[in-house]
Amino acid sequence: MPVTEQEALRITRVLEEKLLQRQAGITIANEFYRGKSEHLAFASDRFRAAFGGLFAGFSDNWCQVVCDAPAERMTPLGFRFGDGVDGEPAAADREAQRIWQTNKMDAWARIAHTEMMVKSRAFVLVWAENPDDNETEPQITVEDATQCIVVYEPGNRSRRKAALKLWDGEDSYSYATLYLPDQIWKWRRSAAATRLILPSSAALATWSPRAVGKLDQAVIDNPLNRVPMLELVNRQRLVDPPSPEHEQVMPLQRAVNKLVVDMLVAAEAGAFPARWGTGIDLPKDPRTGQEIDDPEMWRLSVSKMLRASSPDAKFGNFAAADLRNFVTGIEMLIEHVGALSRTPPSYMTGKLVNVNAETLAEGAAGLVAKTRDKTMFTGETWEEAMRLAFLVKGDDKRGTDPLAETVWGSVEYRTEAQHVDAVLKKKSLGVPWRQLMEDLGYTPTQIDRMEAMLEKDANRAARALAFSGVDDPGPLASAGDPAAMGAA
Repeated sequence: MPVTEQEALRITRVLEEKLLQRQAGITIANEFYRGKSEHLAFASDRFRAAFGGLFAGFSDNWCQVVCDAPAERMTPLGFRFGDGVDGEPAAADREAQRIWQTNKMDAWARIAHTEMMVKSRAFVLVWAENPDDNETEPQITVEDATQCIVVYEPGNRSRRKAALKLWDGEDSYSYATLYLPDQIWKWRRSAAATRLILPSSAALATWSPRAVGKLDQAVIDNPLNRVPMLELVNRQRLVDPPSPEHEQVMPLQRAVNKLVVDMLVAAEAGAFPARWGTGIDLPKDPRTGQEIDDPEMWRLSVSKMLRASSPDAKFGNFAAADLRNFVTGIEMLIEHVGALSRTPPSYMTGKLVNVNAETLAEGAAGLVAKTRDKTMFTGETWEEAMRLAFLVKGDDKRGTDPLAETVWGSVEYRTEAQHVDAVLKKKSLGVPWRQLMEDLGYTPTQIDRMEAMLEKDANRAARALAFSGVDDPGPLASAGDPAAMGAA
């Protein structure tokens, strides 16, 4: 149901307040990922005063590893719609693949997954220049969590109530777009007011309708009848808000930084060890008879040495701190980082030597299970994005298909020999050829091209057999059989 301008302004401001309240948490999580966090949070005031400026740009960053590990294993390969034709299972949809490739989502999906891990959320906007034209091409864009927010109908998180995108332009203005199921509202205001969090009743007048050019309108109808912005959520919960992937390891990251900095300070002191001397007769002032204790006399260097006339004089160095104590503590904390985040040892240390593939697979089991869970929830969002894309094109059948399914690449890392061997064993169980190719990691486009190649090979082999008159066609006859191809 359309809303008035006053109501649209109220909704915009309420969503803006919620979005601005998230900024502090997003900033902290992002700074940890970038290695720009407060690295001396556990240091004493005395340490800060003495060495704080020396290590201002230092961070032994493990948060980035924790976030990137699952994100790099999440690769959507395509989408299926419907339940197939004539009893055959549904193949990957070619039109969905074309839309996905046209929007360069192979690359942007990876960015979306990383942003989701780091900032708890990432957003996807599906729209078109002219959504009323069924021939238009849908546009899928990945949006940042600092600029977007989606709210849902009370008691039903599957129904989006409204969404807002807020950003600062380069012309001293801030811009906002409010997405409702049946309307899109566009706003503009002076950028000076964007950093204030005010009650919605006090800020209604700050936004004004935005219309640029004769063809632009401040409010337009939404022909999709759905909010076109979607939310990718990390660590989905029922009541609690989502959290960044590295939330649990942030305190450990600070502790690692503190120990590494302590080790560097100790190493600096060990490089120039403190020296002692006993039984030394200090020179005396001939006029006063007082001993002369000149600090420059004890300031040693490579070109200076100590000399004493007394036979009882002794010199020595104080023992340097044992840096292995620091290394042991750092390694223990890094092990805790891996255990809490289920990041395999192969990601956390470079000391793995003569480790077989089975051991590596067992070490990565936690990461594989965690990533597979993430694909289940994230896949639902990508499926809804593709449904919206088909609604933009006027395809209600696929746009409302509840059986839409995301085809994911394998979340396990295996050698090529292991992978092919597993696929061949699946073939012996009767798994269809196309599924075997998907398990091997080929995209729907690559599989279609291979099928076309197999048909050409089969036709070529049939022509060769027809003209040769040979009863046994040899290995070429099986070239057109996808199952035989898989066995090869």
